[in-house]
Amino acid sequence: MHDTTLYWVWLSELSGFSLRKKRTLLASLGDPEQIFRASAATVDEALHGTGSCSSAAEGAKGFSLESSWKERNLSIAETILANNEKACIKTLDGTSPCYRDIFSTDEKAPLVLYYRGRLSDPSIPVVGVVGSRACTSYGRLVTKAAVSDLVGEGSIVASGLSFGIDALAHETTLACGGITYAFLPCGLHKAQPASHADLMERIADTGAVITPYAYGREALRFRFIGRNDLLASWCNTLLVVEAGMKSGSMHTARSALSKAKQVLAVPNSLLEPKSSGTNLLLSEGAHVYLNDRLVVGESTAQLCSGEEVVAKALSSRPLSTLELEAWVQIGDGPVMECLASMELAGKVSFLSDGKWHLVGGL
Repeated sequence: MHDTTLYWVWLSELSGFSLRKKRTLLASLGDPEQIFRASAATVDEALHGTGSCSSAAEGAKGFSLESSWKERNLSIAETILANNEKACIKTLDGTSPCYRDIFSTDEKAPLVLYYRGRLSDPSIPVVGVVGSRACTSYGRLVTKAAVSDLVGEGSIVASGLSFGIDALAHETTLACGGITYAFLPCGLHKAQPASHADLMERIADTGAVITPYAYGREALRFRFIGRNDLLASWCNTLLVVEAGMKSGSMHTARSALSKAKQVLAVPNSLLEPKSSGTNLLLSEGAHVYLNDRLVVGESTAQLCSGEEVVAKALSSRPLSTLELEAWVQIGDGPVMECLASMELAGKVSFLSDGKWHLVGGL
């Protein structure tokens, strides 16, 4: 396995060469091992054409292709793969069945990805769900209803493991028995944020946690942008629930639009700052997201069949979603759907302590 993967990781980590140049080398010289074994003159010719002088070729300031090429080695790639093996991290490259279609159609897709867990058949639709970290009750309602529907349709739900809408999308998917992918802006040695370590492990049990960054790489600002771009690349459709004008969700949405992906935006009041970006997306090519199940009076009885049981459980003290799911049995309907309906009706509220409270008994 390492025979080919080793060279993909080497090329991915190769300094002094942009992703565009690395892809140019792949197109011209073939696979990464052939690039590694090529001479500096051959590499220079592939990049600049016949007649160029590799000894004089300069890339970044102070970078010489000829001197850099003499010093190339596989030590960094070997260390990365050794760390992966210890941490049960798997590697995807441009030829991997679960990644090659994305890699071939998106010129900005990373050469290598790392993941923990299991990847489903690539023919299964993947829908990204992103939004504000400090989401409103409206955003929570829409997220839970939308994710519940997506799981019912058999889609994989993807998000970024962040606070707010991201975490809720993952949690709701798991509660509904679905598969979710989390995309990280750092290596898989830790969760980002760290408080979502347990959630990351539960996602990896049935789905996958994916990143373009090697083990040990920390979540620097530019890596959040790379994470967002990868999420946009991987999804067939992106649903933006709430987003401020300068948010990461807006970057993800615009990245998805630039890749000709379907982007759905949840409309909201013009007076709600957490949806200012979401409303703007509707004028930039996104389609409006609608859900008849959220219309008050529509199928309320069906969604609230376990309302009395949930209310009784919360009457003594507030409970987390996991506690409710462990203690409350409401037939075949998921507790999450019942909570969404009750929240829509103003009967329960999810507060900053991470627990559900009966409205009027806070």
